[in-house]
Amino acid sequence: MSPLRAWIDPTQARPATTGSRLRLSSEESAHLVRSLRARRGDALVLLDGEGRLLEGKLETADGEGSIVEVTRARTVEPVLPAIIVAQGMPKGGTMDDLVRTVCEAGASEVVPLETARCEVKLDADRARTRTTRWQQQAVEACKQSGHPWLAHIALPARFEAWLASLPPCAPGELRLTGSLEFDAQPVGELDFAAATKVLWLIGPEGDLTAAEYAAARAAGFRPVVLGPTVLRAENAALACVVITQTLAHRR
Repeated sequence: MSPLRAWIDPTQARPATTGSRLRLSSEESAHLVRSLRARRGDALVLLDGEGRLLEGKLETADGEGSIVEVTRARTVEPVLPAIIVAQGMPKGGTMDDLVRTVCEAGASEVVPLETARCEVKLDADRARTRTTRWQQQAVEACKQSGHPWLAHIALPARFEAWLASLPPCAPGELRLTGSLEFDAQPVGELDFAAATKVLWLIGPEGDLTAAEYAAARAAGFRPVVLGPTVLRAENAALACVVITQTLAHRR
């Protein structure tokens, strides 16, 4: 059985070494003890979202503040390429599921975009509230997957403003957009081996408009086709992350 995973604040994790005893937050403790039925002596891995993995055992199983004794502390470097998903926001609760799944798969950042065909329109207050919720889902994705680095969830932005804010494409960076355009290149033909950053642009339901595709091309995005079928937005985003991971690390 794999060890349980819990979240620890980076300020606690940074100085921790073998033998350290760390007190978990009441939220993490309650989840461990009441939901996961953790007991004294259970193996545990603590993640802080900054690459530190603290292996240990549960010294006290207290729903208000469990204590973990660290038996091994290590730091994991970020996996390259960094994968950023810029996503035209789909309607309903689909964006919630999308954030969680792409973060579980290893995305390093998610940028929610308001594109021409988006049905989701957020004012400043709602945008901040949604971003806070999505960031918490990124934390839960780390705990579920064991990924040691927390993905950053950006504030929602309008497509045109976001595109204009991008710096020139850097060496080692790939800018790609999932596309059904006639000249889109099959994703399997791309060389991800030397990439240090891959930025994916994905449209919402109804896809990007022709004008948005043209603007993306002008900003250095290459249209690629993921396969022979048309995927929902949330499935396309997950496919982009998984395909990138697979092709970048194939031998």
